Amino acid sequence: MKNECSIVRDLLPLYTENMVSTDTKAFVAEHLKNCEACRKEYEQIQEPRPVQKTNEAAPLQNLSRKLKMKRIQTIALTAVFVIALFVSAFAVLGAPIYQPYSEGLVTVEKFGEKGLTLIFDENVTDFRCEVFDVPTEISAACICKIEAWTTLWDKWFSKGRERLSTVIVSTGEPANAYYQPKPMELYYLPNDGGSSICIARYDPNAENQIEIDGKTEGLTALPRLMLGYYLIFASAALVIAVIVWLFTRKEQNVRLWVERVGLYPVAYIVSHCIISGIDWSTYSISRDFSLTIFLSILLYSGLLLAHNIWYLKKEIKTVNR
Repeated sequence: MKNECSIVRDLLPLYTENMVSTDTKAFVAEHLKNCEACRKEYEQIQEPRPVQKTNEAAPLQNLSRKLKMKRIQTIALTAVFVIALFVSAFAVLGAPIYQPYSEGLVTVEKFGEKGLTLIFDENVTDFRCEVFDVPTEISAACICKIEAWTTLWDKWFSKGRERLSTVIVSTGEPANAYYQPKPMELYYLPNDGGSSICIARYDPNAENQIEIDGKTEGLTALPRLMLGYYLIFASAALVIAVIVWLFTRKEQNVRLWVERVGLYPVAYIVSHCIISGIDWSTYSISRDFSLTIFLSILLYSGLLLAHNIWYLKKEIKTVNR
């Protein structure tokens, strides 16, 4: 009897689907009339089973979301690099080209009782004048440092500009009850590593107040080397990041973070080369350093987006397989 029940239960799925012969069908039907256990088994098979819902569209939806994210990141990456390109062009075109001293580059004229007017050559598009007092035991005169430059942008696109001019006034504390302004010495700094030029001496208390000099003096404007130190620091950070990456490349999460951090030294080095070239020295540290930082942040953002797009592309290829 047990053997007969086992045979019938094996045949029940085929019997339910009417996929057995006539004799087998009659045998199973006769057995079900007399065996309550097999009859219950047959009733359970006949009951409709709940259909398990499978979300077959989930992989496609996930792939669509990844493709959409990739498109958005690609647009953002393009925008970042376009902005970085404009910033780089601005930095190159706006970089100061310091003018070497020549006769007529700066014309000195008297202004009022204790001032001078400086009139620059038409090739000068910007300048900086700094008047400062010096201790009496060092010099009886105050010093005026003059720098003048142009840019590629001004050379190419700013034609027919008026000549620039400015007024400088002698400084110094009054020597007695009657105020007598201190004499002033005007030095032109070519910012090319050479010595400055004393272009004029002015004594408001003398009869012949302005003395045109034009002699080379020992005063020298030294370039700032701070950008070079920052470049060395960025290069060292990049080397450390590469070493850490080599030791942790098998650990995916750590490797990703090392790559993301290591991208900033790359961005800074590239930005330094765009702003200052391979030269470490600069005569305009505030301008060059601020532009380098701003451009490095832009490039870093672009490199991060490119990094994310690269891994997202690999992930999409894996899903497609």
